[in-house]
Amino acid sequence: MSKIMPGAEPFFCQGGPVGCLLLHGFTATPQEMQRLGRFLADHGYTVHAPLLAGHGTRVQDLNGTDWHDWYQSALNAWQRLGCQCNRVFAIGLSLGGALALYLGAQVTLRGVVAMATPLVLDAKFLWMARLLKHVIPYRKKGPSDIRDSAALARRVAYDHTPTRSTEQVLLFLRQLNLTLHEVRAPVLLIHSRQDATVDPQTMPRIYERLGSDDKHMQWLDHSGHIVTDDREREQLYRAILEFVERHT
Repeated sequence: MSKIMPGAEPFFCQGGPVGCLLLHGFTATPQEMQRLGRFLADHGYTVHAPLLAGHGTRVQDLNGTDWHDWYQSALNAWQRLGCQCNRVFAIGLSLGGALALYLGAQVTLRGVVAMATPLVLDAKFLWMARLLKHVIPYRKKGPSDIRDSAALARRVAYDHTPTRSTEQVLLFLRQLNLTLHEVRAPVLLIHSRQDATVDPQTMPRIYERLGSDDKHMQWLDHSGHIVTDDREREQLYRAILEFVERHT
């Protein structure tokens, strides 16, 4: 097993009987969930942020995984929390948000918070990824749209993306789209209007497909894609805390 990058470690904070499962994004690490995790732990919640399979080590390790491995990482973490908590919330960013929603369609959750979550419906993107993975196996990532310079400086993530893994993300999002109507737990969707990675209009599309009767959307106006660590993070944390408290 490859060595975990410094700062990319998973974390677990023991608290009360309500658990919060924090799921990071694609090519990222639990580092982008640390501040949110500390905030929730300070309010008495048990918090677990796993490291998704293939992440936080070498980008070649990510290339050797598929979406089932990422979901299994989330499922294993939910099971660990379930052993200690009688109510569990799944809270995810980007791919982590998609995993949280998919988890909500498969297991019992008290609620789901999905932030900056993608939902690609155009088949041409999948076709392009399948073609490019044989030509460009790794693609260097562009500059981040994080607006907080200090948050950008402490970010721990891969600087390349395996094209095969992009194909796996698209395959997973196709599966997620088929199961959104099965999500019955309360859902809070959060997205920044300035997100340069995932089209902000994705949030209303997810909202319409959800099976939950208790669902809400919240917009941010001055953050990039990594909303958990950008300029409006305190506002974000309070919104998540209020959601969790309201449903416990």
